[in-house]
Amino acid sequence: MAGNTRGKIKEHLEGVHRNCDWQTHHLQTVLELIEDKNPELTKSIKTLAKSITAVDEFNQLIYSKI
Repeated sequence: MAGNTRGKIKEHLEGVHRNCDWQTHHLQTVLELIEDKNPELTKSIKTLAKSITAVDEFNQLIYSKI
């Protein structure tokens, strides 16, 4: 466990990254369940996954600068 402010911030940003990984995993599972049966929902899920990826990339950029 981190003891200083910088370490605590990095620890929480790592948590954001892990959560993004899990969200992406769960969305992939949803896409497999849909199997293109509902194109509108498939498109929405893919857009959500792209958004999560963008948040994770931004998070990693911040992490690298701390």
